Amino acid sequence: MKPKEDPKDLFDREEELQKLKNGINYPVSLLLGLRRSGKSSLVKVLMKEEDAIWIYLDLRKYETKTFITYKDVIIELEKALNRFPQRIKKLLEGIKGINVAGLEIKLNWGKQKVEISEIFDKLSEISEKEDKKVIIVFDESQELRKLKGYNLLNPLAYAYDNLKIRFLFTGSEIGMVYRFLKIKDPNSPLFGRAMTEITIHPFTKEKAIEFLKKGFEEVKINLDEKLLEDVYNNIGGIPGWLTYYGFNYIQEKDHEEALNKTIELAVSLIKKEFRNFLKGREEAKERYYTIMGVCKKGCRWSESKRAIEAKEGVRIDDKKLTELLQNLIDASFLIKENEIYRPADILIEKAF
Repeated sequence: MKPKEDPKDLFDREEELQKLKNGINYPVSLLLGLRRSGKSSLVKVLMKEEDAIWIYLDLRKYETKTFITYKDVIIELEKALNRFPQRIKKLLEGIKGINVAGLEIKLNWGKQKVEISEIFDKLSEISEKEDKKVIIVFDESQELRKLKGYNLLNPLAYAYDNLKIRFLFTGSEIGMVYRFLKIKDPNSPLFGRAMTEITIHPFTKEKAIEFLKKGFEEVKINLDEKLLEDVYNNIGGIPGWLTYYGFNYIQEKDHEEALNKTIELAVSLIKKEFRNFLKGREEAKERYYTIMGVCKKGCRWSESKRAIEAKEGVRIDDKKLTELLQNLIDASFLIKENEIYRPADILIEKAF
């Protein structure tokens, strides 16, 4: 389930790709969608097609951490800058806290630490000198909400207002991306700034079946449409899981076996992601599990309240319950349709 990098391997994402291409003409773009919906593939294809100076920071490794530090961000930035050609690296010389020695860039995060705003200044100069866009990608940017001891929004707002740099934030926990950027908070440095927003949705039933057919045609396999419908009915329209089913079917040559293997892995990963979500929220752990259990087929606010109170034998504060539900929505485990809370995906339902 590695991200695709070749445009011909993208399926039915031409509209989103075009929106993304338009978006990088402006300071900030958001690319949002559930996990394994194809965000990273879109970014990789964009990086291949657009001649720009790309800085790609992969923040997925911080999913298991309760907080991250300035040092963590600087180390990721250092890795990204070291992918530059040597000629571009040389242009970063002269910034306090940056050492360009031989083939390697070193960023200082200690007492003589490098200032991110100064890096942004220099990158903007490089953009003008090279006559190319500089685009910084924060992949799974919701992890930046865990950053302690440093406000990244200040240099981002400075760059937005003054520099020729573009930023692309991707996120699977959609509400958590908004929490990090605080674009609706009057006290936030980014308050009121316009941003291009692209949302990737799972495939519809029709598109999921077409996606599977196309994939199987490439390996000369013809699968009955009823089986393909059964795949969609059991695992939904997220491209990553459909691809994994296809891989399993090619290995097993058996529909049930391939389907079971796909569901087993999906449930295992979703449970792991839920445990990551609970880090730092241990006090409410049982309440979150109770909510997911009662809402797995859809529930109302009042039903989740009754379920928690029945389990604990005490009243739960209404405001607190609403906060718990909103956290699950922001982390993309639940969605709210009218007055009904339900899992964001059929496989999340199966995990609970």
